[in-house]
Amino acid sequence: MESSKFPKAKFKGKLKNISSLDLKTNGTYKLDVSGELEIHGVKNEVETVATFIVNDNTITGTSELTILVADYDIEIPAVVRDNIAKEVKVTIEANYQEFNR
Repeated sequence: MESSKFPKAKFKGKLKNISSLDLKTNGTYKLDVSGELEIHGVKNEVETVATFIVNDNTITGTSELTILVADYDIEIPAVVRDNIAKEVKVTIEANYQEFNR
């Protein structure tokens, strides 16, 4: 995957139904997310569902999606091609805690 050349993946997205997320009420919320995922220098549009947990002053968001490595121009060497998955599960986790000075 040339991780020394491409050490990071980037995701930039938006919550589609953000009005259903109540930051003042503890609970679990499911929101639709769409955005751009960049891996290996290649950008693709993706859509998924994220789960947000609001607990007092902390918000945790998690999401998973499955991608095809070929969609990101990742070449699997022939010698290991039969032993490497062509689909990869990507897990995204975000944590927010209110900062008090």
